[in-house]
Amino acid sequence: MKILHVITDLDRGGAEIMLARILPCLQSAGCQQEVICLSNPGEIGQTIQAAGFPISYLHMKRSTPDLFAWLRLIKKIRQAQPDLIHSWLYHADLYVSLAVLFVHKPLVWGLHNSTLGAKSNRITRIIVRMLAVLSHSIPERILSCSKEAMKVHQALGYRPEIMRFVPNGFDTTTFKPDPQKRLVLRHEMGLSDQYVLVGNISRYDPQKNHPGLIECWGRLSALRPEVRFLLAGKGLDAKNPVIRDLLSSAGIDEKTILLGIREDIPALLNALDLFVFSSNSGEAFPLIVGEAMSSGILCVGTMVGDTADLIGPYGRVVEPDDSSALLQACLEMLNLSEEEKRKLRENSRKRIQEHFSLETMSQGYLSVYREFLSSSISGEKKTSN
Repeated sequence: MKILHVITDLDRGGAEIMLARILPCLQSAGCQQEVICLSNPGEIGQTIQAAGFPISYLHMKRSTPDLFAWLRLIKKIRQAQPDLIHSWLYHADLYVSLAVLFVHKPLVWGLHNSTLGAKSNRITRIIVRMLAVLSHSIPERILSCSKEAMKVHQALGYRPEIMRFVPNGFDTTTFKPDPQKRLVLRHEMGLSDQYVLVGNISRYDPQKNHPGLIECWGRLSALRPEVRFLLAGKGLDAKNPVIRDLLSSAGIDEKTILLGIREDIPALLNALDLFVFSSNSGEAFPLIVGEAMSSGILCVGTMVGDTADLIGPYGRVVEPDDSSALLQACLEMLNLSEEEKRKLRENSRKRIQEHFSLETMSQGYLSVYREFLSSSISGEKKTSN
């Protein structure tokens, strides 16, 4: 099976990371694969190329229609001659949908967003309305990493009967409990085990609700003085004046470690005692929560996307934009006995291993691919007869 993956960009993001992780799994199952990126080279593109997968870039500008890039896309598809095309993210879904009108290749869309509200880009909302119409005639299947995303998009007009749910998978050999990494990172940060470290790894974005998170942490610090805090990710560093002001107002600027972008996420997670996921919209299936669980870290999250399904009974989940509920959930987790915490950590990792592995995800993708490829082959045979 030859698969052509088309994605909007290859900057660091959930869908982009999942593409990089699933490519080797599908390759192991015998799939030949190429990648086309509508925009310019990005961080995840380097990872994909380093793994030996060819990438073509169309250098399209964001939110700007580009006829010439679309024509190059058609040419690339004809050159690749894939058995099917898998598009990732809305802009890629649209451009490929218009392209397959001319190249006649089976198409699978990927859904990686759960909500589209006022915070969403206006162009994106327009594209989604167009895709809702096209969903009734163009794609063979729509692969969603989130049950919530399926519900939201069906309400927007997406064709429900071709939707298939395949949750994201996690690399449990990379994201695993590692006491040595914990010791090294805590030593680097000057933290002994007498301190409880509560953290959030994300990017600075309104959807991540850092104001609500930091308000919660300020109140938590007043109740639990031994707690220290960690923020890591794009824009979460000392250069961000908004974050600095929020931390100062909450009275935890001297208790918070700001790391910005880091590549050693497995080690960072091991340094934590509690991971707090505070997003209030946009998330479909938050990778960082599953990575924390796979690493054996206690988790508190908000009810956005499939977070509640992911955490299950092994953490706490509260309504978004409710810092008081988030505080209570954090306190409940921190106040558990050491034995209760140990069991939750073990069960969290076991849940990821049994239900959300990369192998489970790749087999889900292959099942969906084969489902419509076999039916189309059967249809061709009937026609020839």
